[in-house]
Amino acid sequence: MGQFTIPVTPPPMGKARHDYPIPEGENLLRAFRHEKPRYMPCLYQATQFVVPSACAEGTQTRSGDCVDWFGTRYKHEPLQQGVTPVPPFVMDGIEGWRDKVTWPDIKRMDWASDLPGFQREKGLALACRCFGNGTFEQLHFLEGFEQCLVDMLIEPEECRAFFERLTDFKIELFQLQHAVYHYDYACHNDDWSTAKAPFFSCETFEKTLLEPAVRLAEAVRGAGCRYMFHTCGRMEAWLPYIVNDIKADLIEIQSINDTQYILDTYGDRLTVEYCPDYNIMYNPRTTEEEARAYARSLVDQFGAHRNQGAGIAVRLVGSYPASYYAFEDELYHYSLKCYENL
Repeated sequence: MGQFTIPVTPPPMGKARHDYPIPEGENLLRAFRHEKPRYMPCLYQATQFVVPSACAEGTQTRSGDCVDWFGTRYKHEPLQQGVTPVPPFVMDGIEGWRDKVTWPDIKRMDWASDLPGFQREKGLALACRCFGNGTFEQLHFLEGFEQCLVDMLIEPEECRAFFERLTDFKIELFQLQHAVYHYDYACHNDDWSTAKAPFFSCETFEKTLLEPAVRLAEAVRGAGCRYMFHTCGRMEAWLPYIVNDIKADLIEIQSINDTQYILDTYGDRLTVEYCPDYNIMYNPRTTEEEARAYARSLVDQFGAHRNQGAGIAVRLVGSYPASYYAFEDELYHYSLKCYENL
């Protein structure tokens, strides 16, 4: 279909509106509960994410060079439109981490400072995405990626101890926010894989990251929230842990993974957020009818009427209003019709 550019940061699209039979947020939360939604949910369109100022000041920004709560330095890259951790790192290895890592006193921060100007968006689910960097990510941001992988292999006990301490911090960070905003669900991000395979073995994962990940998810669920887990790369190896141990309600993953396999195997316990094909959604030559046909194909394959549980929730993407809104409109109306007898 010819060459075209997929943007690093897509242009924002105005929110589509419909005469929904039930609010978008409730429809999405049905998917979190693995119930049949009334129409295919669009995760971000149905969610209001809250980023408290107190948290934003301690985590990295995407717009410039910065330093986070733990002293990690980040260099902004304009072409990437994001930041990357750079030396000098806080640690040169996991040994002695208790004396090297400084923990911010988040209890002293004003987590309600934004409340006077906060407005709850009617009909949307309210969500937390402010846990700081992922658990594994935080360690390799502190000491460098290669050193982190070496330490997880040869010093699993010390890495596990660090991950447990970091999880204590993350649980407290969530609880302080949740006490103010009363979230419907929370999302934790931690990338465990490349585009081809995991970064580490299942044995190493079990020794280091598994129990802290379980404990964080349990704390979120214990507060009455649903739990969403984001992880990039080829992540099928982690599915048994994510479903049976962490017990995530919804996963945000890349579409390089086998979505149909996940729905067939775990769909009654796990909802998948699906990102449509960039080669269609970012292509200037995609016609409105092609976008509509593609929307119908996703509903036909991954819809709640064809799969156990809720099927997929979709991430709306695109650069061109005509094809973007044609896709969104067809996804809503076609799934509404297909789901009417569920």
